[in-house]
Amino acid sequence: MTVQEAADALGVHYQTAYGWVRSGVLVARKSGRSYFVSPESVHALGSSRAEGQPPQPEIRVRDWAALSARFYDTIINGRETLGQRELDRLARGVPVVDLCQRVVAPALERVGDGWADGTVTIAAEHRASAICERLVGGWAAQQPTGRPRGIAIATTPPGERHGLPALMAAACLRQDRWLVHHLACDLPVAEIGWFAGQARAQLVVLSAATAGGALAAVAGAGQLGATRPGLRVLAGRPGDNLYELLAQARQTARATS
Repeated sequence: MTVQEAADALGVHYQTAYGWVRSGVLVARKSGRSYFVSPESVHALGSSRAEGQPPQPEIRVRDWAALSARFYDTIINGRETLGQRELDRLARGVPVVDLCQRVVAPALERVGDGWADGTVTIAAEHRASAICERLVGGWAAQQPTGRPRGIAIATTPPGERHGLPALMAAACLRQDRWLVHHLACDLPVAEIGWFAGQARAQLVVLSAATAGGALAAVAGAGQLGATRPGLRVLAGRPGDNLYELLAQARQTARATS
């Protein structure tokens, strides 16, 4: 929609809406000399203003690689408070999916590589993962306002005990306005299917951090598809893209709406 249409929808003057576009409060793209505002951004801002929440400006990150490198230094050295302070500040103006995909995931991959080549101890690897679990868990606990896209379940296939990928999926889906049941890890497929029926879920995400877990996720997705027709099941593999997860989740929401 145009800036004027956004202003009309929000009940503000054109210049106010234009200022929100320029500061990043409203997500917009520029075409020629005009801005076109995302309707979802207008809806989200309208909901937050209705609840008395001030608009939050977008924070632009210039160097994601440098940010992830700094975050790696904090988690590998156990400086949890420092890492949490910086990422929580960014989370007020940066989508959670960006922080998970471009900061946390690369840092954890680097930790894993260090563990594999013997430069990172098992204890340091566990500490880094635990720090990330607490940080991402804080984001996953937040449910934004606005009409939910649908109901989703985030968990892992049986035998997969690495819970961070499912937790990051839950955090990203929640910020994208899904009602998410996060079931942690290592759940029997039959139990997941039963719970999906009870919760009336449209989507199940089976996240895996290992090659064995990825095979189990594919098998679990096939089993759920056979027993729960109409339920969309996404089998996650190590290194899968969280942006793609959100895109597929939105396709599910459109198909079931």
